[in-house]
Amino acid sequence: MMNDIFKIGELLSVHTQKSELERKEAELTTPVLTNKEHISLIFEWYCELSGCNGRVCDLDTDNKMKFLIIILFLYSPISFTGRRIVNGIRDILTGLFGYKSSSGVSNHLKTTVHTYYNYRMFREEVNVFYSEIQNRLKAEGIIP
Repeated sequence: MMNDIFKIGELLSVHTQKSELERKEAELTTPVLTNKEHISLIFEWYCELSGCNGRVCDLDTDNKMKFLIIILFLYSPISFTGRRIVNGIRDILTGLFGYKSSSGVSNHLKTTVHTYYNYRMFREEVNVFYSEIQNRLKAEGIIP
């Protein structure tokens, strides 16, 4: 009987922890941007920052993955947890990357997070590009 009483306290503790984790997840997965019309502008900025002088350009695989991380963080952070990308994002990226099918974007997504965490130079470049894009978004009044 006494063990059952202790389970009540444990249950309450688990419930509190679960509620806090759900709140934190909701906070972390809330997108910074929802207006998908800005993706093309962000792509132009990314091309400029990566050395294409502001022109929409053909990016190599690493740069596509870096851009993908930035867009997913801005528009669909929940996708880093293995959930679906917000509707419409994959199609826009497919067009920007010049792919005939959205599976190319999906294939990048499979290795992007792993690459970000395991390759310091890659991660540092993503962080620099993201910071500059965030500054430009603020300067344009797109984000506060």
